[in-house]
Amino acid sequence: MRTLNTNFTQKDIGNKLSIADNTISSYERENSQPDFETIVKFAEICGFEIKIHNKKTKDILTVEELSKEL
Repeated sequence: MRTLNTNFTQKDIGNKLSIADNTISSYERENSQPDFETIVKFAEICGFEIKIHNKKTKDILTVEELSKEL
């Protein structure tokens, strides 16, 4: 897992995601994994955009674009 330095504490991230800071710790230690919705929210907090590659069509879509297609 690649480390990301956002200068947020586990408590900061937990508050922004409305989850306990010990849950964030569990994610960092790879003892549990967040669901996709939490990953998307975490990416937004950190200023990242998630892109999804469709192997069949070769399209690369953002989460927002994908949700419009569904």
